[in-house]
Formats: sequence, C-alpha cells, structure tokens
Amino acid sequence: MHKWLILLVLLLSPAFAQSVQVTAGSPFGINAGVRFPLVPFLLDGRVYGGANLFTGGPASLGGGADVLVSVPLTDLYAGAGLFYATGTTVSLVAQGSSSGGLGARGVVGTYLKVGLPLIGFFVEVHPMLFFGGSSTFGLGAAVGANIGF
Repeated sequence: MHKWLILLVLLLSPAFAQSVQVTAGSPFGINAGVRFPLVPFLLDGRVYGGANLFTGGPASLGGGADVLVSVPLTDLYAGAGLFYATGTTVSLVAQGSSSGGLGARGVVGTYLKVGLPLIGFFVEVHPMLFFGGSSTFGLGAAVGANIGF
C-alpha cells in the first residue's frame, strides 16, 4: 500500500509543481522530486523518491514529503518531513533500518548563487530520526539542482 501511495503522489505532483529537483545525498543516495508552492514566497511542499545503489547490498528504494518555510529576504529555508525506505538509507551518523521503515527528517538548506535563469543549485543538511524497534538518530546532507522557479 505504501508503494502505491508514493507512486500516486509522485505521478500527480508534477501538475502542481513549480520546479523539478534532483539531489545526491540523504536519505536515499539519488533523489528526484518536485517542489510546489503551498503559500507563495513563504511555504513550499516537496515530494521525492529515490534509490540508494551505493550500499553494496540490495538497493534501497523509498519516498518522502517535506514542508519547507522560506526565510524572507534570504536564500535560506528550513522544514521537516517524513520518509519511507525499503532498505538502508544514507546517513553520516547512523544507518536506517535495512528491513525498511518510516523516518522523520529536518531540513536546513540554502540556494547557491550561480546566476543562471531557471536553474538553481542548493545544499541541505538533514537531521534524521529512524523509527523502529529502537529509534536511531542520523545526520545526512545533500547537494542538488533545481529546474524551474
């Protein structure tokens, strides 16, 4: 059921998206998603899915959603979200459950000034909490490209 729900959200989200994003880093290694406005210039939503092909074992697949608040007059943003993984996730401090499961993450990020129209690059840090038999804290990071507004 979780896989179908993630697939449905990812298929319907581009109709409302203001941009498409691709990132390398937590929680899945390679992530792709869409970002869409909830409140213009203040609050954005992001839906993403990804695959971790770098663990040496079976690939981790998953998806998640974040709500992001822009800091006015800056390129900074922060937020929080939930993700679901079917395998090991990417984290610098601890790894998520290899049997799959739910996790929560915070997001602190900034856009990098490159001066290209409709293309942006960003860097994010993700404190993560993996739920399961014993909750585990992780810390991840990502770099990405944003195409759109």
